[in-house]
Amino acid sequence: MPERASRARQRQRLIDACISALHIHGPSRTTVEKVVALADMSPGIVRFYFDSKDAMLVASLAYLASEFEQRVLQPVSRLKDTPVEALEQLVELYLDPEIASARKVSVWYSFWGEASSRQEYLEICGKKDDDFAALVRQLIEGMIARTGQTHLDPEGVALGLIGVLEVLWQGFAFTDEARIDREAAKQRSFAFLGSVFPGYFGTQRPRRVTSSEGIPAWAYADGDFLKAERDHLFRPSWQLVGHEADIPRVGDFLATEIAGERVLVVRASDSRILAFRNSCRKRPHALLTARTGHLDSTIECNIHGLVYGLDGRLRSGDPQEDLASLDLALPGKFMLVRALPAKDADPASTALLAIAGAPSGHWESLPGFHPVGATEIGVAADWKLMVEQWLEALPRPKGTRRTFLSPNQLLEVNSSEALILQVIPEAPGRCRIRQLEYSTAKKRKAASARPIDWLAQDIEVAESMQGGLAAGLDEVTATGPVSAELQEFRHGIRALLPP
Repeated sequence: MPERASRARQRQRLIDACISALHIHGPSRTTVEKVVALADMSPGIVRFYFDSKDAMLVASLAYLASEFEQRVLQPVSRLKDTPVEALEQLVELYLDPEIASARKVSVWYSFWGEASSRQEYLEICGKKDDDFAALVRQLIEGMIARTGQTHLDPEGVALGLIGVLEVLWQGFAFTDEARIDREAAKQRSFAFLGSVFPGYFGTQRPRRVTSSEGIPAWAYADGDFLKAERDHLFRPSWQLVGHEADIPRVGDFLATEIAGERVLVVRASDSRILAFRNSCRKRPHALLTARTGHLDSTIECNIHGLVYGLDGRLRSGDPQEDLASLDLALPGKFMLVRALPAKDADPASTALLAIAGAPSGHWESLPGFHPVGATEIGVAADWKLMVEQWLEALPRPKGTRRTFLSPNQLLEVNSSEALILQVIPEAPGRCRIRQLEYSTAKKRKAASARPIDWLAQDIEVAESMQGGLAAGLDEVTATGPVSAELQEFRHGIRALLPP
C-alpha cells in the first residue's frame, strides 16, 4: 500500500508538471524533457507511467476534466432541486482558483485549439463542455419554473450565462494570477443572473460595510419623491395581499391597497382567484370598500350602472371596458399582487432593489400556515425610516428567521407562527404598517390588536427621527458600520434622486 501511494504521488507530480509545461509552451512544444525538468525527476521515470508523450498529455487533460467534474459538476448537481443556491454555487466553483487559475485555463484553451486534429482531445473537451451546458440548462429551467417567467428561452439564458463565464475565463488566461479580481468576476456573473431573474442574485456582498451614504432629509417628506418611489419601487414589486383561506368560497373577495393602488382579489365562478384594480372604469372610485365580503355573482358600480362578472368582464353599462387586471401569483397559497408588470417597468428602476420579476421563493417555505388576522397601524414617519430600523436589526434571535423583501416587506417566521409586516407610504412623512399574522396551530390564538413590543419601539424611533429631520438635520447617516442590506437599500433610494 505505501508503495502504491508513492507511485500515485509520482504520477500526479508528473501530471502537475505537464500542466505547467502546457501552460508555458502549449501542447505542440511541450516535451518530456521540459516536463521532467519542472517535476525535478529523471526522464526515464516517465516511461514507467506513460507509454509516450501523447499519453501523458491525454492523461493531463483527463485529470483536468475529472477535477472539473468532481469540484464543479457534482457539488452543483446535488443542489439542482434548489436552483438559486445551485447557480450561486456554480459561479463560485467555476471561478474558484483551484479550477480557474491562469495556468489551468490556458491549458484548457490549448487543448481546444488542437482538438480539431486530435480525437482524444475533442472527446474529453467536448464531454466536459456538454455536461456543463446540460447542467446549466437544467438549472435555468428550474429557475424559470420557480419564477414563472415562461416567456424566457432556457437554451438562450443558459448560453448567455455560459458565455459570461467563458469570457471571464478568457480574461483569466491572459492575466497574472496576482492581478485576477475573482470577486469582480463573480459579481459580473451574478449581475447577469440578476438581470434575468431579478430579486434572486443581488446579495453576494460582504455582510458588513464600514460606511453608508445617507439620504437627504428632504427625501423623507417630499411629495414628488414619494410619487417616484411609488412608480419605480412599489408598483413593479410583488406585494402580499392575503392568503387563499381568506376567500374560500366562490364569490368571496378581499379588497386592499398597496402604495396607492387599490386591489380587489376575487374567487371567480370556476374557483380561480383573480386580481383586478378596485376602481370603476368611468370614475376612479373604489367599487368595494370593505376589506372582505361575499358577492353573489357580479361586481357592481351602482353609481354609474356598471355590472361586471366575477371574471372582471363587463356585463352591462358604459364605457365598454372590463375591469383592469393585475398580476397575481399564488406561491404557497399566499396571494401576491403587483400593479405594474416587469415588462412595462423602467429597466433602470427594476434593478434598484431587485424588486421586479417573479415573487420570492420565501413564500413557498411556509406550508401549513393559516391566516390569524390583520392589523393596520398609522405611523407619523416616512416609510423609509421604518425599513431602515428593520434592516439595522437583522437578524432576529435563534429559532426565528427574519427576511426582508424589497422594498417594504418583513417576514418573521418560526416553526409555528409567521408575522408579515408591510410598510405602506400614505403621504409625505407618513406611512401605515400592515401586520399580517399566520399560524400552523389548529386552535389559533387571537390576532394582536396592537403592534408587538419591538415593532412599537421601532415606530417610536422612526417618529422621533422624522421630527428630527423636520427640525433641520441634513441626512440620515450612521457613525459606525451598517448592514449590507441597509447600505443596498439606501443606495437604491439615492438612485431615484434627481440629478
